Amino acid sequence: MNAQDALKYSFNQDALANAPKLTKITLQKAYYLLVNVEEHPEILPLAFDIVSRNFDEQRADRLGIHKAPADHVDWKGQVTALAKSISEIGTDFTYSIEGLPSDQSRRQIMHFYRHYMPMALVDGCWLQTGARVSTAHTRIGAIITGLYQHQVRAFVADPGRHFVNDYKAAFSRIAGTIEDVSTRSFSERSEFASECFQLPVVMLSVAQFARTRAPEIIGANLAWNFLRIPSFGLQLISDFCNAFDLPKLDGGLNEPEYLQRGVNMAFGAAEALMEETEPAQEAEVWARLVAGAETAFRLWEEWFSATTQSAPSGPPDPRQEMINLMWRKAAHARGYHGKRPLGDRLIDDFLNTEKFDGPKLLNALANSPWVRPGQPDKSPLLNRLLGFGGPMLGVFNPLEQQTIREWINSLPPREGRNMPAGGVKAELAGSEPEMKPEVRATKTVEGRVWQANDIRQRSKAIFGNCSVRELYHHLVNVEFYPEILPVAEQFARDRLERSMASIWKGERPIPSRRYDPAALDRWVEEKHRSQVDSYRQPSERPEVPKDAFIEATVQLAPLILIDGGWLQGMASPAIIHTTVGRMLFHVFVEEIGEGNALEHHANIYRDLLHAMGISAPSIASREFIEWDRLDAESFEVPALWLAISCFPRHFMPEILGLNLAVELAGVGAPYMEARDTLRKFRYPTLFVDVHNAADNVTAGHSAWAVNAIKRYLDELAERNGPHHLDETWHRVWSGVRLTLPQIGRIKLFGHRMKRRFLAADERFVPLIFPT
Repeated sequence: MNAQDALKYSFNQDALANAPKLTKITLQKAYYLLVNVEEHPEILPLAFDIVSRNFDEQRADRLGIHKAPADHVDWKGQVTALAKSISEIGTDFTYSIEGLPSDQSRRQIMHFYRHYMPMALVDGCWLQTGARVSTAHTRIGAIITGLYQHQVRAFVADPGRHFVNDYKAAFSRIAGTIEDVSTRSFSERSEFASECFQLPVVMLSVAQFARTRAPEIIGANLAWNFLRIPSFGLQLISDFCNAFDLPKLDGGLNEPEYLQRGVNMAFGAAEALMEETEPAQEAEVWARLVAGAETAFRLWEEWFSATTQSAPSGPPDPRQEMINLMWRKAAHARGYHGKRPLGDRLIDDFLNTEKFDGPKLLNALANSPWVRPGQPDKSPLLNRLLGFGGPMLGVFNPLEQQTIREWINSLPPREGRNMPAGGVKAELAGSEPEMKPEVRATKTVEGRVWQANDIRQRSKAIFGNCSVRELYHHLVNVEFYPEILPVAEQFARDRLERSMASIWKGERPIPSRRYDPAALDRWVEEKHRSQVDSYRQPSERPEVPKDAFIEATVQLAPLILIDGGWLQGMASPAIIHTTVGRMLFHVFVEEIGEGNALEHHANIYRDLLHAMGISAPSIASREFIEWDRLDAESFEVPALWLAISCFPRHFMPEILGLNLAVELAGVGAPYMEARDTLRKFRYPTLFVDVHNAADNVTAGHSAWAVNAIKRYLDELAERNGPHHLDETWHRVWSGVRLTLPQIGRIKLFGHRMKRRFLAADERFVPLIFPT
């Protein structure tokens, strides 16, 4: 990336107030913030610094073709040579458990499985922002979107079956349910070494800059596929199930044809990038593509090397593994045992992490009545304390219970009633080596980070008084202006509050005070039927002047040129691997062409404008918001779409409702009458034909919208019970009403005063960026 591109990012403009400050944070925290970046934009300057260090610094040329080629290059040949080089070196990254005893193979597989998990659960993350409205309509943006859809298997057939779910499901069978990737609990799991996070942190970081880092992203994706990392992850699942005698997950993910298609798509993306590049920029873009491939290669090599070196070798050491287990449990277990003794000390004294002594704890436990050395099945620790009705039922998962079992089995018989077991005799003689819990070092990463207050103050200072046109511009270009997010949140919240204030009356009143799926179905059926039945033949409608029709079409440009934009946040790694997220992502990718720029709805609309003799500026340019053909009011709804899309989990109920309203809006008469008018003036009808078909209420986008609402509320009922749905149902319906004209300031003030005296409205979530 050249210096001019770097300056485009607002956080690189130090002259502005509240600049981000150089900070060190742990890799685990960086991972957590990047997975949740829409609610933690303070991490973005650091992500920029991480990308600059990893992709721009000159390193050893492992792939052998870093030199920029001469003019008139056969780019297909160049990409072929690069891919071949990656494939040849990539054969070194294989692990083998063949011939190992079962206990050793289980330890090896568990080690690799855990180390890969932080990367596995954000699979495809480097491709996520190619689907944003600013890029998805371009050929390269569409290609990146297609790569992402393929990588995460976001297809109609089965929204719940994919690599990430299988990875979590296999692990949960033996080691307990894994936390959601977006939680602090996941990133802070004690068994994850810091090295596990280096690879995903860099990949999550480069993902944030698709506008300026497309060559590096495509290069990294090329390396990822030609290194056969997708196969590596799937093989881990298979080996894990075999090692622990688990039932195999249903087949279908590891099919060679599908994986080969990913390889072919990665190759095609690199070739297409070079074809799209202007001749004067070819050498630079090629060098950046290669840098992306080399960086992904280097990071994978470092991850594999660190994982291999730290992998357990030789037979297991049950004593050390038991000490490690007790250390992990100690902080949570202390305080539950009262005055109960263990040997000459209280149990809770042994569990004091500041004075933790693993060998003494194990020696006391081995000499207690709770353990019978060499006889785990007869040890009360396992068959009474951990059994049904025991005080430690559920404290240890099956894998941890296996560790206890192996430790007890390794204990030698007692030589007398009071003789220490498990090596204590040697310890008393002073000859046993000191054994401590294996505590992993925590690694940090350095870069610029905002404090939460700084980004709020900076947002207010820079964007506090921006017009709706400027808000639209900055949200289309949110990659360059992340400080716009606090203003965007307040803008969305204000409109949602107005919608909620009149939810019981006027147009589209809520169909039932309490959530009722049947009432939702009836409303959709009645709305659809009324729209279909309202269709009028051209002879029955007033004449529409051609100029007026063109003018109305032009005024829709800010809206339709970001078609699907309200759903762009569904590409987030924290959402795309959930069932509801995948359902909405399916709708979104169909809106934007499923990787084919020619089928992107915005591009079909541009073709219609061209047929009318209109050439609209790029939506990412200032020329677009300054275009004198557009009224300020034309930016209100699309700015709202973009604002709400920035916070996909925070405003998920409202997005679900908005999605239903938008998908259903034109089905029937609106599109049919528009098609008649287009035919009358001899304009192409593809735009309305596509929407009237795709948005249908039986199996199209409207049906998906209804089903997504039901699935979301059903999942909420599963977690919280059926009596906690109504507030969320009201929020969903405020989204359905969001595109309607809303109440003015005076009525809004009255609504707020009423709430102030009665009670706070629980249907509103707290602000991410409170004032």
